[in-house]
Amino acid sequence: MKILNWIIALCGLWEFGDIAAVFVPGFGRLPVFLWNHIIAGLVLMILGAWAARTRNAGAAKTMDWIAAAAGVWLIIAAFIFGPPANSPGLWNDVVVGLIVFVLGVWAALASPSQR
Repeated sequence: MKILNWIIALCGLWEFGDIAAVFVPGFGRLPVFLWNHIIAGLVLMILGAWAARTRNAGAAKTMDWIAAAAGVWLIIAAFIFGPPANSPGLWNDVVVGLIVFVLGVWAALASPSQR
């Protein structure tokens, strides 16, 4: 199940990639939905990598449930903060959130012998 946690971490890296907008000249202030991507991505990277690296099955399970909740947050936040100017940004959050939710629940429900 460690592979599922590494995929969660990669999904976090994908979301965190919006931090590059900070360095784009003329981009201006970052909108709330971009900060949401950055923070959620950082949380998912930490949770996924930590769950994959730990030998404590209970801690990994807890982190997987938190990652699943973060996936739900990505889906909900896409509509709370208002869709970005482009529709693909909205669908990116929904799809990544759904992937993280499914992987988080799958990894959390895996038996300790599968870890």
